[in-house]
Amino acid sequence: MQYDFRQDVRYALAAARDEAHLHGHDYVGTEHMLLGLLRQPDSRALELLGQLGVTAEAVRQQIGEMVRRGRATLGMGELPYTSRAKKVLEFSMAEARNLRHAYIDTEHLLLGLLREEKGIAAHVLATFGVTIARVHAAMTGSALPPKPPSPPSPPSPSSPPSPSSPPSPAPPPVEPSFRMELDDSSNRSIYEQIVSRVREAVATGELAPGSRLPAVRQLADILDIAPGTVARAYSELERLGVVVTDGARGTRVAETTGPARTEPVDIEHIAGLLRPAAVAAFHMGAGADDLRQALENAMQDIFDG
Repeated sequence: MQYDFRQDVRYALAAARDEAHLHGHDYVGTEHMLLGLLRQPDSRALELLGQLGVTAEAVRQQIGEMVRRGRATLGMGELPYTSRAKKVLEFSMAEARNLRHAYIDTEHLLLGLLREEKGIAAHVLATFGVTIARVHAAMTGSALPPKPPSPPSPPSPSSPPSPSSPPSPAPPPVEPSFRMELDDSSNRSIYEQIVSRVREAVATGELAPGSRLPAVRQLADILDIAPGTVARAYSELERLGVVVTDGARGTRVAETTGPARTEPVDIEHIAGLLRPAAVAAFHMGAGADDLRQALENAMQDIFDG
């Protein structure tokens, strides 16, 4: 089925690239797509959000609190879509198909952002009670379903649970031995440091399979960084198969923490990863025996024996 991308949605997608460039990002994510939608004042998507009591200013402010500016190295025309942003386009076309529309407009893009569920845009829209059901109702003029309740904040340790509230199963606790720290002097980005730290904690057993990681906003508060940075790190860890996200259970370490060996190990690839370390050791005046000892030290707590 061929779809006609209407002018407003084409402008919104172009504005998404502009938003990514303005934020200093080398990619177009769901957050940029949502910001692009907000820049079309007479669009159907903005009209629907208005019917749901959501203003463009409020959404922009929420995204601004979650997304930290970066330092882009690519030109605006070179910015690739993230996997989640590509999913949004697929979901937008699926929504148009379900509605028997032969075109894609901003309302379909809004529905696609909601259907994707895990991106920053979906999280932001959820905080305002925007759901697929409520958007569909606004589109058809039907009675709006009630706003879903906001996720309850976890009680503080000093606050006993209310006796009138029925007990609910507690999610698995965050592994107490796991600590996340950032190195301000590192040349790696914050999100890369988070990914590296979690992968190391899983490899050394600090985080066992099934262990729950801190919630996005909780870890952002601990590290004093934007929640969007944590969300991006968790998304990358999920792509790598290190963690899984499962609704109320939160983000936790995957039960299978490493790929099953179905073919011989690529020794050449591993050697390529180690080559820079060997070069650096040479220029530090280290010998082969020193490097072997350093490798043995680095393997402690990861490989048995």
